Amino acid sequence: MRHRARTRVALCGKFLLIAAALSCVAGPRAAAQQLAAESGLHEAVLDVVINEAAHAESLIVLRDQSQGLWLEAADFARLRLAPPPVAPYPHQGRSYYALQAIPGAIVHVDETAQRIDLTVPAAALETTRLIAPHRRSTPVTAAELGGFLNYQLSEQRIGSSNVAGAFAELGVFGSKGVLTNTAVARDFAGSRDLLRLDTTFTHDFVDSMNTLNVGDAISDAGAWGSAVRFGGLRFSRNFAIRPDLLTTPLLSAAGSAAVPSTVDVFVNNQHVSNAQLPPGPFVIDNLPSITGTGDVRVVVTDALGRTQVMTQRFYSGAGLLAAGLSQYSVDVGKQRMDYAVASNHYGSMIGAATYRRGLSSTLTLEARAEGEANGPHAAGVNIATQVGTFGVLNATLAGGGDANGSGALLSAGFEHRGEHGSFLISTQSASRSFRALGQPVDPAARVHQQTTAQAGIDTGRTGTFSVAFVRQTYFGQHSQQTVSLSDSLVLGRAGYLSLSVTRSVGAEASTSVYLLFTRALGERRSATVTGVGGSGAGAPKSGLEAGMMQNPPVGVGTGWRVNAGTAGTYDLDLRHQFQAGTVEAQAARNQGINGQSLFASGAATLLDGDLRFVRQVPTSFAVVEVGDVADLPVYVDNQLVTRTNESGHALVPNLRPYEDNKISVHPEDLPLDTAIGARAIVLAPAYRSGVVARFPVERIRSGTFRLKQPDGTPVPLGAMVEVGPRTFPVVNGGLVYATGLDHGLGAAAHWGTQRCVFRIPPPPAHDPVADLGTLVCRPAGENTPRDKETTP
Repeated sequence: MRHRARTRVALCGKFLLIAAALSCVAGPRAAAQQLAAESGLHEAVLDVVINEAAHAESLIVLRDQSQGLWLEAADFARLRLAPPPVAPYPHQGRSYYALQAIPGAIVHVDETAQRIDLTVPAAALETTRLIAPHRRSTPVTAAELGGFLNYQLSEQRIGSSNVAGAFAELGVFGSKGVLTNTAVARDFAGSRDLLRLDTTFTHDFVDSMNTLNVGDAISDAGAWGSAVRFGGLRFSRNFAIRPDLLTTPLLSAAGSAAVPSTVDVFVNNQHVSNAQLPPGPFVIDNLPSITGTGDVRVVVTDALGRTQVMTQRFYSGAGLLAAGLSQYSVDVGKQRMDYAVASNHYGSMIGAATYRRGLSSTLTLEARAEGEANGPHAAGVNIATQVGTFGVLNATLAGGGDANGSGALLSAGFEHRGEHGSFLISTQSASRSFRALGQPVDPAARVHQQTTAQAGIDTGRTGTFSVAFVRQTYFGQHSQQTVSLSDSLVLGRAGYLSLSVTRSVGAEASTSVYLLFTRALGERRSATVTGVGGSGAGAPKSGLEAGMMQNPPVGVGTGWRVNAGTAGTYDLDLRHQFQAGTVEAQAARNQGINGQSLFASGAATLLDGDLRFVRQVPTSFAVVEVGDVADLPVYVDNQLVTRTNESGHALVPNLRPYEDNKISVHPEDLPLDTAIGARAIVLAPAYRSGVVARFPVERIRSGTFRLKQPDGTPVPLGAMVEVGPRTFPVVNGGLVYATGLDHGLGAAAHWGTQRCVFRIPPPPAHDPVADLGTLVCRPAGENTPRDKETTP
């Protein structure tokens, strides 16, 4: 017995040694499997629902005998759950975390549904990031070759002198861009001259938002420079090519949702975004902002209708660029001299380059350099930074000069714009030797120091109040200071009252006061009474003026103005707008001098072989073609703007370049014998170009007839009539309505197992829905092409 016991002990020892050796060889995986077996862990497939979400995820989970649940780390990420702050549990080479270890978690297992209902705080879920949708632009509509001409003719008599003049702008456009040329002609006191003003070719690079100007242009002034006219090349970043692009820093809204919810975002009470969000924290980026102070309101609504509202204040400055966004311009050419006096007087070569970039949502940097051959040169930087939610601070440092020396320019300013008030203060100082492009050679004519301050209060419905102060100091000259006050008051239905007071102090002091009362007398008519007073050089004479005016309508119509004052002044004006032009006559008396004038203006366009006349072509336009349908109303953004002519064409002016312009016609306005393939076309024309909007209109000749069988009985209700590829139903009494009847056609009718054939004669001309009488339908195979009864 003892021997057997010793034998069993030896065998057990060997078995333990072998198990230990196998454990060393198998490694951690075998140990984990053994531990899982000892603790009763087993795999199960369960649906996991988090915070009452409608969607469930089917996952493999680990369960133990005490109903503990473990999920793999990858499944935590799949469920947007943050792993709990505990050590992972290894199982078969994977890491698992216990659901019960999530802080604040409530775990319920529905054994019947094989589902885990997991409730966790919002902080236990990963943050959802969304980008607020922005308005998408229609692809740019290709311009066709065409042109336009704007013109204005004038005849004036001032005292005993006559002055005649004419202005013209000629434009030629195509797929490569637009070439414009402006000129003016004058006839004064026997002297006649013709002057060219500007000649420019403009090409927009739509994909990169760049614009190339070749010819006459105006340079970019930047934050501290001066804009000058020149002839040459200008290359610049043009944000107008992308009207949907928000260039100022965008806002973000953040919050959390415990259960699946709908989130609405409002910027200054304007709804800008709506999104469906899963449970957890969320951030919505790229929200549009407005200039000045405001608030972002986030409304979270769950499935039960419970809402929570979160509000945060913001400030957005117009002088800031969105982070990562850049703007630039390069100007090279010869400076324009004696503009509007000489046609082709150009001076020295000039060059200027400006670059702005948003370094962050609160900081924008600008660098600029400029120079003129044998003239001034300057370079400097400007920094704009947002100060909390209160305003934007600007600072400039520049150096420049000419052959006579060099100096520096310093400036600083602060701007605040709010819902109910705003103010601006800035100061700029330049040394005597500092000279930039476009500034006079004589230092005495250059500004040494300039300070500007402005404040305004919006009192809502009652009106506004503002005050402004400007002080300028010149080298070797007297300083000039101006203070102005203005106040407006809304008197309800009685009218509108405004007061303006200006006081200037310098070489000559003066004071001007204007008190204006306005009352609306309808949509287009109003009456005014103005009190005027003042003292000093240039101030108006004291007196009262009264007047009445009626603005012309948007379309064809007449407007007028009548005004008279106690000082013997008067102003009479009559303006009539035609579809193809405007005529205006004016007579006035001021300071004892009488004057009369007559103006005529208009424009012509040539596009798609169609010469049309309109009042003006200030922007882009379109020629609308609607088949040959005459007198058809044409709408732009649901506003009636014109009607088609006898050829079915219409000219639509004043389209917004690079923006969506919805041009539409109403199908109910079309004749009965027409069908239109699309009732609206969205166009995005290029800058000052013309495009063609062709509506697919088809003439459809239709008619009605009664179809009977050879024995005189009507073809039964519900039978189908085949006319070419089209089918039409038979209604009571054998009545059929069919379309596409351009000529005589063979047709067939069938019902059940029966089929018959007949012939439809061509309908009479100029009858949109002809009555073709009664037709006889005979069994297939009979010779019946001539059978027809003519009884209507």
